[in-house]
Amino acid sequence: MNTLSLAVAGLGSFTQRVLLPGLLACDRVRVVGAFTRSAERAAEMQSHYPDLTVHTDYVRLLDEAAPEIVLVGTPNAAHVPMTLEAARRGIHVICEKPLAPTLRGAEAMAAAAIEAGIRTAVNFTFRSIGAARYAKHLLETGRVGRVSHVALLYLQDIRHGGEGPKVWRMDGEIAGAGALGDVGSHAIDLVRWWCGDFAAVTGHTFTHVAQRRGGAVTNDDTAVLLARLTSGLPVTLHISQAAAGRSNSLRVEVYGEQASLVFTTERGAEPTVQISSPGEIGFTPLPIPAEFDVAYEAFPAYCAGRLVDTILGTDFVADFADGLAAQRVIAAVEHAAAADTWVRLPGAAGSAKGP
Repeated sequence: MNTLSLAVAGLGSFTQRVLLPGLLACDRVRVVGAFTRSAERAAEMQSHYPDLTVHTDYVRLLDEAAPEIVLVGTPNAAHVPMTLEAARRGIHVICEKPLAPTLRGAEAMAAAAIEAGIRTAVNFTFRSIGAARYAKHLLETGRVGRVSHVALLYLQDIRHGGEGPKVWRMDGEIAGAGALGDVGSHAIDLVRWWCGDFAAVTGHTFTHVAQRRGGAVTNDDTAVLLARLTSGLPVTLHISQAAAGRSNSLRVEVYGEQASLVFTTERGAEPTVQISSPGEIGFTPLPIPAEFDVAYEAFPAYCAGRLVDTILGTDFVADFADGLAAQRVIAAVEHAAAADTWVRLPGAAGSAKGP
């Protein structure tokens, strides 16, 4: 089997825990180098992976490793220049979400990829979680019937209270939106993937702790929004990283004419899909069929492999069109919050496809 060479730019927690191990286990790629700005982290990673050359200069990584694919998993502000540099060289790009700190940056990335003719993928993780894929299957095969409304609640506690220091995700210049961009991008994409594109949004953003050790927090920790999809479907989303007692908790409720469906996931617990039919009180858990189920220990290889296969064209998770569509919703919510109004989005963008 022919394998493609791949370089990893950015060695944050998720990349170290999931993506890098998954890529090293993937038989469709050869990991030929990595990049981190931190010399200390570079030395640490080099000690863990002695056969992997770790650079502290991104351009040098591209020059010396000459990868066919680069995974960009750096802080958000670096996504744009790194992608543009890769596109200029004809290198395919896998990028973390959100695509960029700003809509303009995301648009530049998408345009550069099209102009260069490179293939792209975006790591919207929920598209590879078995229970979420099974829920999509149930929706597509009519188990719920015509959907009438959707309610989503995505809560974390990582910004609760003022004890923790300011980190890059709390800096609007580096990260762009706060919780709205960090986990809200996942929530927005999940709604698009299951139910279709956003047509209009209104909402509010909040920063409950505006000053931390290390400086001022310049983006949101909570966002609450109301949306209308192009189908007319009403959707509510409540996103917060200032929710005590919640580690990483997502609950999506989809109400339809034939049944209601609830998808839940919480750190440390298996994701669930539950169903309720009209006239019933409460929800019944559904077993996840084998064709959708992915064991916890197998998820790194499965997730990374699907991103690679999106580049190869043998599978599909999400691409820059999907990343740009989510970015447009994020920007629209920020505009709506600032102007206290509804904001219409352009016509359906991106592809809410995917298994």
